[in-house]
Amino acid sequence: MMQRLIVLPAIGLAACATVSAPATTEQEMMAADRAFAARALEIGAGPAFVEFAAEDVTIFPSAGVPETGKAAVEAWTSRWPEEMIIEWAPEAAHAGQGGDFGYTWGYATYTQAGQEGASYGKYITVWQRQDDGSWKWIADMGSGAPAPEDR
Repeated sequence: MMQRLIVLPAIGLAACATVSAPATTEQEMMAADRAFAARALEIGAGPAFVEFAAEDVTIFPSAGVPETGKAAVEAWTSRWPEEMIIEWAPEAAHAGQGGDFGYTWGYATYTQAGQEGASYGKYITVWQRQDDGSWKWIADMGSGAPAPEDR
């Protein structure tokens, strides 16, 4: 009887560890997305998109066909206006059970330096944990969204 009492708590602890892993993964992806957004304000959106992209990243340009690779990201973002400012923040994250894959989603605001007015969007970014433990985006898509006061 004593052996069962020892085994059952150990099984319970193992189950708790399994359940908490996605929450930690989701927190890590949220932190990566926030760091990505902060870096975009620091060095510009285009360079930040390249810096945070995985080598096998796939982009989905709104007026084009999907392309793969960091060179595609660099070519895509090089066409963005230099004065464009993208500010975003993740609203939520969802992680796969393996802890190495998931996505964040949130809202973005697009402005141009020296100009008034803004446009708004929503996005989803798919993240993958890299061999070094860092998170890199492997796919990103966005579309228009209502202004914050209309959400």
